Amino acid sequence: MRDKKIKLIYFSTHGSDVKSVNLTWKRILSIMFSSFVVMLLLVGSSIAVFTDAYHNIRLASLSKTNQILNNQLQKLNTQVSRIETEMQVLERDADAMRIKNGLSRIDEDFRRVGTGGASEENPELNLLPADLLGQTSQISLAVEELARRMKLHVENVSEVSVKMKEDSIRIKHIPSIRPVLERDGHVTDKYGMRLDPFIERSKHHNGLDISAEQGTEVFSAAAGRVEKAENVYTPGVGYGKHVIINHENGYKTLYGHLSQVRVKAGQKVDRWNLIGLVGDTGRATGPHLHYEVNFDGKPLNPEKNILEGQIIN
Repeated sequence: MRDKKIKLIYFSTHGSDVKSVNLTWKRILSIMFSSFVVMLLLVGSSIAVFTDAYHNIRLASLSKTNQILNNQLQKLNTQVSRIETEMQVLERDADAMRIKNGLSRIDEDFRRVGTGGASEENPELNLLPADLLGQTSQISLAVEELARRMKLHVENVSEVSVKMKEDSIRIKHIPSIRPVLERDGHVTDKYGMRLDPFIERSKHHNGLDISAEQGTEVFSAAAGRVEKAENVYTPGVGYGKHVIINHENGYKTLYGHLSQVRVKAGQKVDRWNLIGLVGDTGRATGPHLHYEVNFDGKPLNPEKNILEGQIIN
């Protein structure tokens, strides 16, 4: 086998001389091995060239992507700053509303860190380049803080809303208007010491007498429930036909000497509801409304509530 050779004969079709080459198996194997090595080198070089080209393209693509991400993060940072400015305006307005409605201002430190828990770490962020990681972390923290502040703001607005509603209900139940319109009657006797026309001696007058024509409308001074609606009376005695309204907060009001009573005991009334008409029933010298305001069983000067809006807590 070692002595055997392969003879290659080659010639041209145009009549050239016939040539031949004698190759041993060792020579053939050597040629094949050399060709294989050359092929490996060519393939390896090609892979290296393509790999390097791909790597350069990939780097260029990543650089462009990083630039795009960087630009987007800057835009996000600008938007977060704008939202934070708007949030500060909302918080200032909310503080003003709290103060206006008798609530204490929210402490700024509590507003900054007083709600929510620690944020969860995201290990995937660590794969970002250092500059993008820094911006991303900063924006993430700012958004989380804004989210906490917004939650607190919503709770704050809700608290103020509840307080305003409670105050509105409370104020509706505080006597604060003239039960007879100013154009329809004028005050003839005020609260305090006066000369009683029936006994001709000084006596404390617990209410306000508003002189008006017979049949003038009388309105409830505040919301409440009719405690007494008296239609039966003795001429020349007491308040005659009268109404007592319990405003369910310590306040009660009395409307005396009516000619007609237009409500019933137990009936709910609101401020400005018609409750009766001016008259001269009971112990009265002429048509007028005797109006009293009591708080926890003690008489108050009705003009204090009407003229000064004074509220007793």
